[in-house]
Amino acid sequence: MKVITMRDKSIYFRLPKTGKKGFLLEHDYLPHFYDKLHYHPELQLKYVMEGTGDLFVGNTFTHFEPGDLFLIGSNQSHVFKNSPEYFEEDSKLMSHSVSVFFQEESLGNGFFTIEEMADIQNLIERSGRGLQFSARTVQKVEDRIRALVDIEGFEQFLEILSILNELATSDEYEYLASINSPEPLSDNENHKINEVINYIFMNYKDNIKLEDAANIANYSQAAFCHFFKQHTRKTFIQFLIEVRVSKACKMLRDSELNVSQICYECGFNNVSNFNRQFKKVTGLSPTAYVKKYEERVENISHAS
Repeated sequence: MKVITMRDKSIYFRLPKTGKKGFLLEHDYLPHFYDKLHYHPELQLKYVMEGTGDLFVGNTFTHFEPGDLFLIGSNQSHVFKNSPEYFEEDSKLMSHSVSVFFQEESLGNGFFTIEEMADIQNLIERSGRGLQFSARTVQKVEDRIRALVDIEGFEQFLEILSILNELATSDEYEYLASINSPEPLSDNENHKINEVINYIFMNYKDNIKLEDAANIANYSQAAFCHFFKQHTRKTFIQFLIEVRVSKACKMLRDSELNVSQICYECGFNNVSNFNRQFKKVTGLSPTAYVKKYEERVENISHAS
């Protein structure tokens, strides 16, 4: 995959063209996923096999972990940002994924408009907000997605179409963004947003101040507030709180720390405020979130 920058565009990924293939399969095994906010005209179906972190897409973000499956829409700015430990100098952690890239025109104009492709066409239209599929849906296709790396040609082509159709007929998914893809950022704007996002992800535990972020972007505080909300659809404080809550969700799932300990580990200064902000973002209290997560894991286990 080649990364280039284009005048008046955000960081743009140009995927290598292999003849006239309708789908491009990418099998990544890296210390961490590409960590810059970027976009590409191709839709991207990404199955995470190894690696954890946060996906920022459109105007929102969510935690990702092994077993997650996402569909990112065409020209939708996004970044799969691994957790800080993946960037440590002596880290032995790896990130592993399989992605399928394609455009609506990849199979010729009008291919997805024929009657047999109606469900996939609808899936493509929904991808403008980004999609995350449920664990039950992922179970139906994950082995088939893994197996794509071992087949090629017509067999791979048909299998990808079949997988897309399986996903298209599932109603178990969540939208990632509340809006369709906005216009991509300019290269300069994209650089500034990347710097601020990186700063937040690396320092969310600390007492981050608005003036610190404004200085990183080289704006006055007032200008920065306007700039940040214009391009993320969130205030800086709202974004910071959601990052902290996302980190708290991961710790509630994966650690033995209690709610009070997690509160301070994620940068909140008191438990009552943490509980209030957590419920505002997730719709659940921390305790209810853990219970719901454990029930989901148990249901998946029984289904297996």
